[in-house]
Amino acid sequence: MNNIYFAAIDIGSNAVRLAVKSIGKDAANHTENLERELLIRFPLRLGKEVFIQGKISAKKAKQLQRLMKSFHQMLKIFSVTGLRACATSAMRDAANGREIADSIRETTGIPVEIIGGEEEARIIYETHIERELGQENDYMYMDVGGGSTQISLIHSGKPAYSRSFNIGTVRMMSGKVGEKDMAAFLSELKNLRVQYPGFKLVGSGGNANKLYKLLRGEGSNYVLNVEKLRQLSLELTSLTVEKRMKQYKIKRDRAEVIGYAAGIFIRAADVMQIGEIVVPSISISDGIINNMLIEYMKAEIP
Repeated sequence: MNNIYFAAIDIGSNAVRLAVKSIGKDAANHTENLERELLIRFPLRLGKEVFIQGKISAKKAKQLQRLMKSFHQMLKIFSVTGLRACATSAMRDAANGREIADSIRETTGIPVEIIGGEEEARIIYETHIERELGQENDYMYMDVGGGSTQISLIHSGKPAYSRSFNIGTVRMMSGKVGEKDMAAFLSELKNLRVQYPGFKLVGSGGNANKLYKLLRGEGSNYVLNVEKLRQLSLELTSLTVEKRMKQYKIKRDRAEVIGYAAGIFIRAADVMQIGEIVVPSISISDGIINNMLIEYMKAEIP
């Protein structure tokens, strides 16, 4: 059985990821049949300088160029049917983001889209994890990234609300998130809880997945207990970055921001009076690939 390959590149504020998934031609009728073939994560930390200096340095731009060239070579092995490369908050905010994206396209042939916050939130929705969790409930997807947090609310199986907030771990670490920004974010979440009572909170993305893994022994499958997360947050805050790396066996780039991510999830859960966060392993890359498969099926089966 011949396989079809799809690839997604996510150029985030903290890391750049390449994901490749495949599906058999005879099974290309649903996104659940996709299988992961490759996942590469490189901690480029674009947001660390963008949120302070307003642009991407020549050194970082060169590193990104080299990384994209290596991705281009890897993708030749798979002969992918579909490829989409999306850049999010850091590239959006960088004064030279468009220039760098154009340069990448010229040197590698990979078209980099600098997507808006609402498009980023829509992509997260395309993971359609509610199909696995049960469509009888409403769900709020919350993806806490380095530069922004995406919110997508699913009501009666359909998207009802989607918005991006400039509340992110690298942005907070850089001192670029004010209390007014956080208050506006929390106020919006509180209003949504009143408007759509009873929804379940779904944490997506690398930070949510890492927090779940750190507390895997403290709860049931796919569920992150907010009180256990609060205890973990206190422990993380009390440790230096080096001690976090050693104690939790995590890389430096994650150790520096994981405490901020925990704090965002905790404050959001508290204001919405939610005691549990569902954390399936989903990401922007999953949403990108799911959407490409759906478009492929539409073209193949009119």
